[in-house]
Amino acid sequence: MIIEPKIEWKWGVFAALALTIIALYPQINLWLARGSEWQGSYVLTQGDEVAYSAYINALIDGRPRRNDPFTGHDDFPNKPTHESLFSIQFVPAYAIALPARALGISTSTVFIWLIVIGAFTSSLAIFWLLATLSGDSKLAAAGALFTLCFGALAAAQGFARFQFAGQRVHDMFSFLRRYQPSLVFPLFFVFCLLIWRALTRENAKARLLYSLAAGGLFSILVFSYFFIWTAALAWFAGLSLLWVLFKRDDFRRIAVTGPIVGAFAIAAVIPFFVMLSHRNKSMDQTQLLVLTRAPDLLYSPEIIGFIVLGVIGYACWRKLVEFRTPLVLFAASFAVMPFVLFNQQVISGRSLQPIHYKVFIANYVALISVTLVFFILWRALSASPAIPSRVLIFAALATLGWGVVEVSDITQRDSLKARLRDEVLPVAYRLTAMAREDGSLAAALAGSGPFPVVYASTLDVSGSIPSDSPLAVLWALHTPASGVSLAESKERFYLYMYYSGLSQKELATAMAQGQFIVLAPLFGVERVIEGLAPDQKPIAVHEMREELRRYTDFSANFTREQASHPTLSLVVVPSGDARPNFGNLDKWYERDAGEEVGIFTIYRVKLRPQN
Repeated sequence: MIIEPKIEWKWGVFAALALTIIALYPQINLWLARGSEWQGSYVLTQGDEVAYSAYINALIDGRPRRNDPFTGHDDFPNKPTHESLFSIQFVPAYAIALPARALGISTSTVFIWLIVIGAFTSSLAIFWLLATLSGDSKLAAAGALFTLCFGALAAAQGFARFQFAGQRVHDMFSFLRRYQPSLVFPLFFVFCLLIWRALTRENAKARLLYSLAAGGLFSILVFSYFFIWTAALAWFAGLSLLWVLFKRDDFRRIAVTGPIVGAFAIAAVIPFFVMLSHRNKSMDQTQLLVLTRAPDLLYSPEIIGFIVLGVIGYACWRKLVEFRTPLVLFAASFAVMPFVLFNQQVISGRSLQPIHYKVFIANYVALISVTLVFFILWRALSASPAIPSRVLIFAALATLGWGVVEVSDITQRDSLKARLRDEVLPVAYRLTAMAREDGSLAAALAGSGPFPVVYASTLDVSGSIPSDSPLAVLWALHTPASGVSLAESKERFYLYMYYSGLSQKELATAMAQGQFIVLAPLFGVERVIEGLAPDQKPIAVHEMREELRRYTDFSANFTREQASHPTLSLVVVPSGDARPNFGNLDKWYERDAGEEVGIFTIYRVKLRPQN
């Protein structure tokens, strides 16, 4: 019989507060740097956050679930649109947008609070799980910090990767990427806790209730984030198999919990795939779905899991522990999960961006297994079952120190970008006001007209505008994120380069230098970022030459029809000497005198009359 331990929540709260303060450091640094000039922007922890904040901003503005904040393609009865991963994974989006809209809170303010909410709830969720499994609240607090601070290292990312390989792919604390997976991430560990109680409680009614709760929570996860609910499914499948193999005498427990969770899963997954069937088929390519059955055995979370399994196997061989005990089985299930995740394609034949498992969940689950196996071995080998407080304090301080290293490195690197995004906020607000003044915004929100399209010559500006304004942008790095076809995205990028006055020689130089902002939209991010897709194919010289030829033909044969699809309404450029060459833009559009907003100038533009 397993007795539910008494949890000392103060230790969990201390750990959560410490991690939250560290996670807020990039924002605090911007506040200190800008002082009274701070405009209200949030600091990016990862580049993809602008896509999520843009979608949240659209929902706060009252736009439909199926909306594209970058291109302005919204779902209306007379012009239906496709489903996207944003519209399908709607639970966390509405959980954020509806309260924000009711309270009148801006998207930037919400995203600042999401760092606090994500750091605090994730710390408490892992603390709760570890304290329940181990009965040691101090160990649970240190284990929560260890798991979250070393997550980037366990995924072979972050500061360590930069120091040894000179590369950064995902930065800081990846679990805090807003709002995916930050708002959903803690629920994974709550699901694990509910399963633990469903399998270990002696009271049959309690086991039934916890099973139902776990099934209900899994249903929520399905419409929250693909990489979290599939990870939860993989973990539960692995645990179920281990339970059947090694606890046959308690088979009735898994025989109750398994079907209940499975029924909830089926009930949620069926509508999920129905919605997915209404996606733009090009989304499979933009999301890098690969048909393969090749196994993957060398991802860092897998290696950690293999080591933990080896330690558990050795301890069982030496008769230090018994594998069939629930705690050992759970520790083993966490160690097995990465292997299941990274090799499910052997059965399914489909692999979808496995790096997301590596960075957002499998790395943290692997570290949970390390914490549990440490506790199990300590209890088996030590005369005193309690781990000394000084050991746990030292471990907590060491992990917090590493967390500071991860965060401060990224804060320093991205400080200029954070200031630039803060300068964009008043521009976004002014763009919105201008569209309200001429009535174009009201027409767009009602579905009776297109959203005004903004050309911003600086791509960081273009990507930031939709987070604080409902206006569409000509092109941004995340334009394909909402289901826009690759053909339309590339066409818009050609337009962006053309209006920016980018010459063929400058494009050739940018490609030769390997500039991400040019290579990614032309050849796909999977060809540029390591690990997004298996068997990454390098960009060949002949491919660059062909792309250069296409852009040359595009520029030489540019027509008024191309200039009007989409038709620009507003132009945002840096003021002063940083302004771009307007030669190509002025061939097709008339600009007004312009209006300076901070360090930028906004022009109203209209298409020149046809000759």
